Order: sequence, then structure tokens, then C-alpha cells
Amino acid sequence: MNGFVKVLILIGVALYVVSPIDLLPGPIDDAIVILLGLASRKRVAEKA
Repeated sequence: MNGFVKVLILIGVALYVVSPIDLLPGPIDDAIVILLGLASRKRVAEKA
């Protein structure tokens, strides 16, 4: 289950970064989402 959640987080981050719909123009929000994705994957790994 832990690996499944990691894959879901990775897919969600990738879809947001490559999608043309953004909350803010420019790469700032993409970088924030990538950092949040990395932090959440780390937290998921620590719980297992």
C-alpha cells in the first residue's frame, strides 16, 4: 500500500506540472508542487 501511495503522489505531481492549467503563471507554483510532493512522499515513507 505504501508503494501505491507513493506512485499516486508522483503521478499527481507530474500531471499538475505538465498540465496547461495552473493556479499561478510561471514556474513558481510548479516548483512549489514538486517540493510538496517530495515532502509528502518522504512523510509516507516514514510512516511505513
